[in-house]
Amino acid sequence: MYMKELIIKSLKITIGVVIAIIIAQALKMEFYSSVATIVIVSMLSAKKQSIKLAATRLLAAIVSLALATMLFTAFGYSLAVFALYILIFTFLMYKFDSKTAIVLNVVLVMHIYSLQEITVPILLNEFGLMFLGVLVALVINLFVLDIEDELVGYRTQVESLFDRIFQNMGKCLLNQCKTDVVEADLKDLNVVLTKAKARAYQYMNNYYIQENNYYVEYFTMRKQQYYTVDNMQNFIKLSFLKQKEVVLLKDFTDHFVNNTKVMNSCVSQIETLENIKHYFTYESEIPITHHQLQNRIALHQYLYSLEDLVTVKMRFIEKYEKK
Repeated sequence: MYMKELIIKSLKITIGVVIAIIIAQALKMEFYSSVATIVIVSMLSAKKQSIKLAATRLLAAIVSLALATMLFTAFGYSLAVFALYILIFTFLMYKFDSKTAIVLNVVLVMHIYSLQEITVPILLNEFGLMFLGVLVALVINLFVLDIEDELVGYRTQVESLFDRIFQNMGKCLLNQCKTDVVEADLKDLNVVLTKAKARAYQYMNNYYIQENNYYVEYFTMRKQQYYTVDNMQNFIKLSFLKQKEVVLLKDFTDHFVNNTKVMNSCVSQIETLENIKHYFTYESEIPITHHQLQNRIALHQYLYSLEDLVTVKMRFIEKYEKK
C-alpha cells in the first residue's frame, strides 16, 4: 500500500474516532469512549461491504442486548452468566457467519455486566453507541482516494507487454527468437496483473452503491489470456519448418489486434482464424516425416490457443464495451 493511502486511511480513522467521541460526549452517553472501538473496527472493513456489515452489526446488537437482558434478569449478574452469554452469542454469530460482530457486542454487554443492572435507558445507551459508531464510519468512508489513474496505468503496461509478447512469439515461429525472451516478459506481465487485480478489487469496494467492477473484469480477462499465452510457450519451442502454415500463424500473431474496445476487431480475427483452420484442414500438405508431424501438431495447438485468446476478449467486449 502506498504511503499516501496509509496517511489518508490513518487520518480518516483518527477523524472518525474524534468526531464519534465528541458526539457521544455531547449526547452524555455512558461509556462514550467505547464508540472509538466501534468506529475503528467498522472503518477497517472494505467499503462496499460496510453497509451490509453495518446492518449486521446493528441487528447483532439487538440480539446481543436481548440475550444479555434475558440471562442477567433470569440468573443474575455473575461471571458465570456473563460467560454463558458469550458462549451462546458467539455460537450464534459463527452459525450465521457474523463473527465480526462478536467483539463489539461483547464490549457493550460488559458495560451492563459492570453496572449490574438493566434498564431501558442503559439498553438504549448501548445500542446508541453501536449506531453512532457505525454511522460515523459509514460517513467518513464516503471520502476515498481515487485510484482510477493508477489502474489506467496498469492497463497500459499490460497492453504494452502483451504487444511485445505477441511480436516475439511470431518471431519464435520463424526460429528468430528464443522463448526465454517471451518467458521473461510473461513473468513481468504476471507481476503487473497480480498487483493490478488487487488494486481493481480495492477500487471496486470503494463505492457503496455504484457498480464499479469494470477493472476487476478487465484484469481477470487479461489474466485468463496470460494463462493461455503462458501455455502457448509449449507449442513454440520446436525448430519449425518454413511452411505456409507457419507463415499464416506468424502473420496473425504479428498483427494480433490487442484491443478490448472494438468488437469489429474480434469478428475480423475470428474470420481470419477460420480461414487458417480451413487451410490446415483442407489445403495443407499431409505431414510425412516425424518432424513435420510434430510441427503440425504444435501449430494446431497454437492455432486453437489463438482462438481462445480472441474468444475471451470478445466476451469481455460484449459485456462491457459493445462498440
